[in-house]
Amino acid sequence: MQNAISGPVCLHIAGWSSCSYYSRAASVVGSLSILFPQRLKVVNHAFADRGSYRQWLIEDGFREKVKDARATKQSSSPFVWVSSKGSPEPDHTDIAKFVGGHDDTLEWARSFATPSTTDGDDVPKETMVDDGHIADHPYEYDLVVIGGGSGGMAAAKEAADNGAKVACLDFVKPSPAGTSWGLGGTCVNVGCIPKKLMHFGALLQESMEHDLESYGIDLPTATEEKGEKMDFEPTTTPEEEAPDGPIVVWEKVRKNVQNYIRSLNFKYRVALREKNVTYFNKLAKFVDAHTIEATDKKGRTSTITASRFLISVGGRPSDLECEGGDLAISSDDVFSMEKSPGKTLCVGASYISLECAGFLAGYGNDVTVAVRSILLRGFDRDCVKRIGDYMENRGIKFKNEVTPIKMEKVDDDRILVTFSDGSSDTYDTVLVAVGRRADTDKLGLEEAGVNFNPKNGKIYTKFEQSSTPNIYAVGDVMEGCPELTPVAIQAGQLLARRLFVNATALMDYVNICTTVFTPIEYACVGLSEEDARKQFCGSVEVYIREFMPLEWSLSHDRSSHNAFVKVIVDKRVKGKQTVLGIHYVGPNAGEVMQGYGAAMKNGLTYEHLKDTVGIHPTSSEEIVQISVTKSSGDSASAGGC
Repeated sequence: MQNAISGPVCLHIAGWSSCSYYSRAASVVGSLSILFPQRLKVVNHAFADRGSYRQWLIEDGFREKVKDARATKQSSSPFVWVSSKGSPEPDHTDIAKFVGGHDDTLEWARSFATPSTTDGDDVPKETMVDDGHIADHPYEYDLVVIGGGSGGMAAAKEAADNGAKVACLDFVKPSPAGTSWGLGGTCVNVGCIPKKLMHFGALLQESMEHDLESYGIDLPTATEEKGEKMDFEPTTTPEEEAPDGPIVVWEKVRKNVQNYIRSLNFKYRVALREKNVTYFNKLAKFVDAHTIEATDKKGRTSTITASRFLISVGGRPSDLECEGGDLAISSDDVFSMEKSPGKTLCVGASYISLECAGFLAGYGNDVTVAVRSILLRGFDRDCVKRIGDYMENRGIKFKNEVTPIKMEKVDDDRILVTFSDGSSDTYDTVLVAVGRRADTDKLGLEEAGVNFNPKNGKIYTKFEQSSTPNIYAVGDVMEGCPELTPVAIQAGQLLARRLFVNATALMDYVNICTTVFTPIEYACVGLSEEDARKQFCGSVEVYIREFMPLEWSLSHDRSSHNAFVKVIVDKRVKGKQTVLGIHYVGPNAGEVMQGYGAAMKNGLTYEHLKDTVGIHPTSSEEIVQISVTKSSGDSASAGGC
């Protein structure tokens, strides 16, 4: 199988940490990785002493498994090779080329850094396979985009801007619960946009509850005191006492969110028309590499041909595999529910599950999260723990190390859930968020010769090009691609320019910022501490800082939680500690992190941070003021000015 995304050369260097030859070679190639982060990634395997190194290399037989006669004679430190898959651990099946020892590594480094008109053995050629496209091809369109989400529309408009004749097909298959939506894809309709709006509403509710009194602001006890007529009934019944403070009206926020989404759907259709992109509300299926069958909502079919196709169909939530699992809804459904979800079980520990749990609880619902293993797998563990603690403090319950094994309807459409630990409880709504798979099941990839992962339906690509050269993919449908809307948009635009104006810029999938919109937000860019230590071993230094955001400082209810910053660096080059990752847990996390993402793309170092004057008083300034190392054991708490 092809790698999902082509990236930098992955150079592995093994030796014992006190060996001067290992240290020198590691320093040289480490410096190159700092200078050329998009071309070179270095994975260090530092052994504690000479004995343990030789045990691994010789006695355990690693060198004997390398298919290079020189490797079997190498006994000194370092032992260096290039891998093809970028395995984080030594893997003899993943050795593309054996480099050698100290002198060989320095020579390799010289060659790597020397400008050349030819491609080296280990440096991937930055081009795509010729897809056979010619100006006077016999097909109806130059490019047909399958999928009207963020990435697909961005590519369609960019291609049309550059003279291509383009069509875009988008057809939403209803969710198992019957929910469907308009043009724009997951992000606009059932993802980022409604999630952020609901999250913001929940934050407003939280601030009213915890902050207003401290800021001297009092609310009337009921809407009627203002003499206003409510558009919808409040969530309390006549028998219940009206709560003090704001009243949550789910129907109203649902209506407002859905109206805003519909306005975006209309704008996207207008934008395609203005770019002269032909839009079809039809379901596509490949007949061959240049032909699709398009089916409209009435079942009528037609064929469309194109020189090139771009698949950008995104993904859909995975089902809950247990008895009665069809009683659960997903994130495809929650934003359009006619009435408040009520007592809710969120199944899964993904960011989608935790974000939904957060805003549902913020809107006054009783929420429990069922966690099979750990929260937010793949994210920094220190930061994740703070998120979990904050959510629990805000009344969200967690059932750890359990999964639902049975669900059944009881008492007026409530759902009785039995868990793997033998416990059970009844809920009004069960929301499942246990993963996603590409929406390619009925796309006919086999007929077009497109290779894909049978486990999740995702397409194997290199430079967004599939195994069938004239068929491309961007976004969540790609194997190994970060499932983020801005990634799909930029990849689609860059691909369209390469296809139609002979541009050469490739999508860089490294050091992309992301934010998790949990009740306390979390943003990061780069490596987690765990991944950094795995890749860079003993050369990692971690700086931490804990502080009270100024906007929280007047509220007694906020006193049990602080914001948190972590900066992870490679300390091998003294005076130039490359930043490997930045993590922030606190308010406005996405706004705080975006600028640091741009800096990371341009070789940010710890020294750059220390040389930067912060904006005061802000949370972001805490990142440039960070100075306490985790290893020191000193307090990371920040003081005042």
